[in-house]
Amino acid sequence: MKTVLFINSSSARYYRREHGLWKLVKQPEPHDRLWIITNIPEETLDIMSLPLMFWRDRKQLLERRLVANFPRSTYRAAAVLKGNLFTPVTAVITGLTLADAVSAKLDPLDMPIAGVWGISILLALTINKLHINNVLIALPSVHFLRIVAIKNGLPVLTRCIHRYTEETDPENDANEIVRTRQHLDNRKIFEHDQIPPVLYLGDTTAVNDYLSRAGITQLALPDAFTPKGDAAYLHPLFECVTTSPCGQLAPLQLRARHLAKSLRQIAYTGIVLSALCLLIFGQKDARELVALHARETHLNAALEKIENERTQITGQIYATGMNPALVRQATQFSEREIEAAPGTDKLLQFTASVLSELPEVRIKTLTYRFPKHGERYCQGSSIFEIPRLSINSASGGKSGETGNEIALRYTELQFSILQNNSQTPATLIDIKRRLSAAIKHHQEVQLMQDPAAFSLINTLKGGIGMDTTQTDNLWCMSIPWKGEMP
Repeated sequence: MKTVLFINSSSARYYRREHGLWKLVKQPEPHDRLWIITNIPEETLDIMSLPLMFWRDRKQLLERRLVANFPRSTYRAAAVLKGNLFTPVTAVITGLTLADAVSAKLDPLDMPIAGVWGISILLALTINKLHINNVLIALPSVHFLRIVAIKNGLPVLTRCIHRYTEETDPENDANEIVRTRQHLDNRKIFEHDQIPPVLYLGDTTAVNDYLSRAGITQLALPDAFTPKGDAAYLHPLFECVTTSPCGQLAPLQLRARHLAKSLRQIAYTGIVLSALCLLIFGQKDARELVALHARETHLNAALEKIENERTQITGQIYATGMNPALVRQATQFSEREIEAAPGTDKLLQFTASVLSELPEVRIKTLTYRFPKHGERYCQGSSIFEIPRLSINSASGGKSGETGNEIALRYTELQFSILQNNSQTPATLIDIKRRLSAAIKHHQEVQLMQDPAAFSLINTLKGGIGMDTTQTDNLWCMSIPWKGEMP
């Protein structure tokens, strides 16, 4: 909740904004933030025109001027009301020459303080919003009369006159306004014929006659200054100060809690905006991240289960008296041997590549097998020794401990072709030779039974005991396995 502390030399009152109106309260709530407005005689101001300066140079020049004007007070500020980075600026040097009245009210408080503002700078800012450039503002209170002169939108003079009686003395107020006009005329702040009208922020019925007799023009009360709630004429000033405008007087250590709380709110807002952007623009990525996280959790659970099963299997192997590392190596060799064995698709692809140059040839029969150690190939006398795996019996089974590679294993492949009886023997022999040449073109393939090399026409052998249907139309070969065994 927003709360304003209005400090006079004689009193301090708290106002809280509720339902658009400022109501007088006894004490602020602990969670409230506090904005302070001062209306004390120690407030003063001065106008300073700066040349075209930037950043650090401008800041240092203003700081030197503040120290010179308020050597014994930390309640000071340089509010830039005109100009910008590209044009010369005009600053209002304002502050409290003595801030004991303010410190006595703020020291006991334990709540965030947004800042301290003098009433003169707030009146100037509020008048500027109404586009009133030249005016003499008179703000009466119980014990004081505040007069602020505005020229071209800048406060050029501020006075706080003590009212000796608690009852309204309109004649004294009118006399002080006349004296202020004479001072402005004498100091050439305004020319005599350009003295601005007076805006009296109070009950004008008592001072109308006195001001009229003195030849002072009154400005009609703007709608923004219409009395509202307990704040009355101060309502627009309270609305202005809660926006934290320029001209803040309090030192940084007094506002530390407020600034920290504001930074936390900005951080929380940024977090919420980031979360909303993630929900709006990153729904797909967020779902993928959640899915990946769930998959990781599932894989970790599966890995833990596998590790437990591995530990159990290792224990069971130890119970049989064998080395688990040796068993793992043998199992790995078996798996690699199965992976290295050529499948049916590879054998069929090999056969098709051999017959690709002979489109008129058709396969009649095709068989293949994986011979065991010591078996004969192609029903002949050739025996291919299958090398044995040398497994390192040392425990541990680390990579590189076996250090042996298995030589090539072989597959036996046999096929026959359909023969056309209408073809001449010479044509059949040419087909067989071309087919055998295509097989021998593969260097790793060993042709063990070759019909092109044995023919009843080209040999003296034959006769009783010869099965010409088999020997004359059957190719048998050994094909090495691809890949290396561990």
